[in-house]
Amino acid sequence: MKLELGQGKNQIVITPESEEDLWNLMLILRKGDYIYTRVLRDVSTKNSKSKERKPIDIKLRIENAEFQPLTGKLRIFGVIEEGPERFGVKGRHQSAYISLGQQIVLERQEEWDEKTINKLKSSGPKGKGLIVAIDYEEYAISLITSLGVYNIESNSIYLSGKDDPNRENEVDSLINDLANRIINYLSKEKANVLIIAGPGNLKDKLSEKIKSMVNVKIIIDNVSNGGIAGINEVLRRKSIIDALKEFSSIKSQEILDEFMMLASKDRDLIAYTLNEVYNVAQLGAIDKIVILDKLIYSIDDNERTLAEKILEYAEKTRAEVVIVTEDSIVYPILSNFGGVIAILRYKIPRESFKN
Repeated sequence: MKLELGQGKNQIVITPESEEDLWNLMLILRKGDYIYTRVLRDVSTKNSKSKERKPIDIKLRIENAEFQPLTGKLRIFGVIEEGPERFGVKGRHQSAYISLGQQIVLERQEEWDEKTINKLKSSGPKGKGLIVAIDYEEYAISLITSLGVYNIESNSIYLSGKDDPNRENEVDSLINDLANRIINYLSKEKANVLIIAGPGNLKDKLSEKIKSMVNVKIIIDNVSNGGIAGINEVLRRKSIIDALKEFSSIKSQEILDEFMMLASKDRDLIAYTLNEVYNVAQLGAIDKIVILDKLIYSIDDNERTLAEKILEYAEKTRAEVVIVTEDSIVYPILSNFGGVIAILRYKIPRESFKN
């Protein structure tokens, strides 16, 4: 993320350079902030009845923002505060799409605090990994980033019977085809690690083929299934967690697993929902926390304030904080717990959470 101060201490000039930058940008935006940017809009002049799509420079008062993974874009929605007078756009609603490499100016009514500026300055890509789960019936290829896990491709595999003389050629053809597609994905996504897993020897053949074609770090693991089920199994393996421990999408699964274990054994060591977690956060009791990003940029003032306070307390007490998107593998379960879960440093009786 490129960042410099603008005109006055309430303006900053930002150029996002990675999807992580766009995501972190979304997390710090507040309703009522302003963005100076260029947008495309259908406009007409006073003397013209027809409209024409033109690029115009505007000042947009932000109402909400939406991160769009794997698109390299952040959508910001708001009301035009300033724009070319001849087009009469002031006061109109407008969406602005912020792309990688695009310079924008952000303005806040008060000065930008040092903590927010440092967070943006430290933003950057955390690396990507590709996971392949394959058996003799199906395969799946998924991309794992610090923002989530995304299924790229999955399909069934049809091979002749073991005694069929064509089977070996079919296997070779399958391996060659998959190896080429995987290498293309590695290049396109700039992934720096490849995990190949499965129950049989197809994973080993695929690994050897890829090793003969490109130089990439490959981790091989045994799982019970190919396909999406195999991908999900891989994401729960300690060896993979250790290899990809810098990815928040992996960390969130690890913390969730510990949370679910404690939920069945010692419920006084966990908290969930915004109100519960806020209460324990004030006490400095949080050891680890996973929270949905949508709570942090929620348009509901109370919801967003609670989320921001939770993170503020957690960071002050050096708790492990993991923020995840709706694309994360933990999203469905996390939603059932109100979008936030916490593991505590010491026991707090659950009766104390009741109103």
